[in-house]
Amino acid sequence: MSSSSFEVARKNLAVVILSLLLSGFVSSLQAQTVVRVSTTLGDFSIELFDSVTPGTVQNFLNYVNSGRYIDSFVHRMVPDFVIQGGGFTLPSGSLNIEAIDTDGPIANEPGQSNVRGTVAMAKVAGNPDSATSQWFVNLSDNTFLDSDNGGFTVFGRVIDDGMTVVDSIGALGRVSIVAPIDSQNVQFSELPVINFDGSNLTRNNFIFTNMEVITSAQAPNRFDNSSGELILRVDAGSSGIVELAFAIESQDPEVVIRGRAETVVSLPTAEEGYSTFDDITGQLVIPELEVDGTVAYRNLVLSLTDADQLLFTLQSFE
Repeated sequence: MSSSSFEVARKNLAVVILSLLLSGFVSSLQAQTVVRVSTTLGDFSIELFDSVTPGTVQNFLNYVNSGRYIDSFVHRMVPDFVIQGGGFTLPSGSLNIEAIDTDGPIANEPGQSNVRGTVAMAKVAGNPDSATSQWFVNLSDNTFLDSDNGGFTVFGRVIDDGMTVVDSIGALGRVSIVAPIDSQNVQFSELPVINFDGSNLTRNNFIFTNMEVITSAQAPNRFDNSSGELILRVDAGSSGIVELAFAIESQDPEVVIRGRAETVVSLPTAEEGYSTFDDITGQLVIPELEVDGTVAYRNLVLSLTDADQLLFTLQSFE
């Protein structure tokens, strides 16, 4: 590649990354952390956006891992809008609804859109930084929430066929009840119920949502066996900090990988172990590459050889 062609290629790569960052694109990469939600009507899984909304994700996981979501239930459902939980429990063997013990409110992290299937934090009206334990799943494209009350923080999304379960909850009938909680009466005016006879509300009528972490956060640079791709987190300097997938184009006579531009997702800050891209030399450096949970290669150096196709050729490794 001539020096002039290389310069054009380098600039094209920066344009590709920047345009994707500015679009707010959310990727469909393999999950970083995945939480399984076991409900009365079946299970669904949530992929968390660990790097995009780190504070919100950590807050959510604090509730999951502490067991405070055990015996919690969906306390609000609005058809074609949301199902909402994480606020109250009905402990086993009890008929008394209890409020979940909450930590302090967290800082808002808006930016991802409240489209169908995404999971966001509920909060107090007029206070953007008031989210604690309550979450909701968007049943429709509720993009007006992206700006309402400072924007509602989307911190994950329902994956695989999980929306089938969520939609089944969103199709239930609802009742309005008043329950004494912490010395005051709390009204649940949009409580979804199952098998309700219209008279006596029992534990069997609630939609419970127990949660557990099934996949923990993964290495910043790794080979994904399921897709056969490299998943890298890259500090690209002025072009931004991103995570994206690279397909292996060839291995003989040279190792060539292709960046899949459609998988780019913006990251808030660079962390230790991230790959780096130098837009002057066109070099992509991967400090460590993990395969099957073990660091298999170190200091991989690749050169950008075709920016239109996002092709990189391996130059050296340890």
